[in-house]
Amino acid sequence: MSLPKIILCTGPPGNGRDEMLMMMKEKSSFRYYHLFDYIVEQAKLDGTNLTKMNILDFYDSQPEKMESLRKSAILQITKEIKENGGVNIISTPHHFEWKGNRFKGFLHDDIEVLNPDLFIVIFDDIIRVRERLSLDPQWSEHKYTLGEIANWRREEMAGIYEVARSFTPKKEVQIIAYENGSEFLKDLIYNPKKQKIYLSHPITGEGSDFFKAVNRFAANLKEYYKVFDPSMIKDWEIVEYWRAAINTAIDLKEAKPNRIPVNIEYKDGQRSVILDAIEVEAAIKNLRFQIIDTDYKLIENSQIVVVYHPRQSISAGVMCEMVYAKSLAKMVYVFYPYEPSPFFEWYSTRIFKEENELKEFLIKESKLTGQTPLDIY
Repeated sequence: MSLPKIILCTGPPGNGRDEMLMMMKEKSSFRYYHLFDYIVEQAKLDGTNLTKMNILDFYDSQPEKMESLRKSAILQITKEIKENGGVNIISTPHHFEWKGNRFKGFLHDDIEVLNPDLFIVIFDDIIRVRERLSLDPQWSEHKYTLGEIANWRREEMAGIYEVARSFTPKKEVQIIAYENGSEFLKDLIYNPKKQKIYLSHPITGEGSDFFKAVNRFAANLKEYYKVFDPSMIKDWEIVEYWRAAINTAIDLKEAKPNRIPVNIEYKDGQRSVILDAIEVEAAIKNLRFQIIDTDYKLIENSQIVVVYHPRQSISAGVMCEMVYAKSLAKMVYVFYPYEPSPFFEWYSTRIFKEENELKEFLIKESKLTGQTPLDIY
């Protein structure tokens, strides 16, 4: 029996965490532990009937009892992991918000018992999260604002990083946008030899043809690398539609609009929504912070930063990501077909004028092909 690999997979309700795990389970073999199910089973042993509809009310009224049930559930999961070995994934949110109160899906003591090898946080954009919550009987009675959902996710992310840093050495945390899909999650877990690339590229002002080109470039590398693309995080679209609407009103010397139409292109098709401008304004600062914070976390988790920049005018976001990557001693490889500015050149490890030249370089030098290590340049 192989030594167990223990993964704690978290993400706030409505972010598609278990949905993605179930899709991955169709194509790979692992032991799946939904912490809620184990808590329910422990509660049955003493005659307590817990369901999704009453568990948070129970937690609110009897927190000590709830924490005792959770500890018993985790001990049972730990026992099964020791008996079975292999890959084991425990699924639960870390942070709950319910009727004005905050709850934890687990405490530090619980994590010490599990001693996971890896934390994975699965998250989705706030529009699709609200859509899922509205369809879930457990959450549908409360009409969550975009600001509440954004804050919920921020608390989840901060909490997981705090727990991971409490270990010595600190535990690994990987964050995955739902739009990446179950194959990406599977690759992250089952192919540890593949290096991780953060794919930096312009987003603001780019059209569908540009993103198709980015996707083609990324697809050419996926056999050799795990490619983290920030455009998989669709909250950026909300920010951009908001900025465009406000800037247009400023140019026309008009009042701010009351409604903001937003169109987001997902892998499964386009969603069009009309958002309340006041609600978006209340969430926008939180969203902007999270966009930057998430991108920087992805850079921290990646071995290499690859910049795909076929346009001449330099993206401010790309430039900031290059500066941050170099501050972490990351290698920064750039496709830029124009004459670079001194600053752009300074923060690049190497600039390629041709897209195919960069692609072939990365493939040849990947660890999977066994060629020259990238870090000699």
